[in-house]
Amino acid sequence: MIEKELLSAALSATSEGVIIATVRHDNKPDRIIYGNRAFEKLIGFDNASIINHKYNLLERLSKNTPVTEDEIVKAITAGKSIQCIRKSQTKSGDYFWHELSISPVLDESGTLTHIIGVLHNINERIHYQEKIEQQNLLLKRKNQQLDELASHDFLTTLYNRRFFDRELTRLCAFHQRYQIPLSLAFFDIDYFKQYNDYYGHNAGDRALRLVAEQINQHFSREADICARYGGEEFVVLSASDSNEATFLKHVEAVRLNIEQLAIPHKKSTSAKVITVSAGIYVAVPLRGMSPNYFTEEADHAMYQAKQLGRNRVAVARHIRMASG
Repeated sequence: MIEKELLSAALSATSEGVIIATVRHDNKPDRIIYGNRAFEKLIGFDNASIINHKYNLLERLSKNTPVTEDEIVKAITAGKSIQCIRKSQTKSGDYFWHELSISPVLDESGTLTHIIGVLHNINERIHYQEKIEQQNLLLKRKNQQLDELASHDFLTTLYNRRFFDRELTRLCAFHQRYQIPLSLAFFDIDYFKQYNDYYGHNAGDRALRLVAEQINQHFSREADICARYGGEEFVVLSASDSNEATFLKHVEAVRLNIEQLAIPHKKSTSAKVITVSAGIYVAVPLRGMSPNYFTEEADHAMYQAKQLGRNRVAVARHIRMASG
């Protein structure tokens, strides 16, 4: 008798919620026959409401089902405990997180007669984890923003030269290995210094953004990389267009679209609007060829376009260019 009183006092004193339930002939939890004070406090039901209540009271209160009834039966039938983390609702409608451990109780003959469930409130731990996850998500977003700043041009939002050079090196190696042509276009705004001097830097910045927008809108495929190379220079690296004629057609379309923006440029001698000159180079990278060779060839072709009167596209054709 003393042992029962001591056991009852111990269960009442513990801060963990404890319930005891009977089991049916098929070993499924049946009715709750005991719930200590900590359990009452956790779920907000008094002892009178708990006793003789179906065990599925816990299932109805739970807002997630990490383990099924069959899994519980399988564990306790084998004489094993089973644990899970649950989010449950109190009588007042509040939610709380708890660890639930269910263990079998056997009689002297080894027959399963009851189960004992122990609930440990982990609200503070879960809320702390949620805060950590929120902070990690915020940090991840900030890192992504930093990556964007590190790889993108602030004014035009295109990729910057640093990113372009890295991708050019990577793609040259890939295209050399698999013998696939790589296409590069070099754009330069005609008489841009004169435009800046006459219209002012704010107008110059606006013109740069509009030109960049046209380039980016046209070369928007997964395998296209558009970058501001420096000042009024832009580059496009394309793994999509392996055919020189096709790539030339796309670059010419960009040139024409920029001219049709009709941005006034009184200081240009090639047109009275902003225009661009462009050079393209399409080739299979050769073994040992520097990635810079692609930009140099396209840049050289662009200067040829300048010499021919500007507002046009020129094609680089050299002995090292892939045949076909």
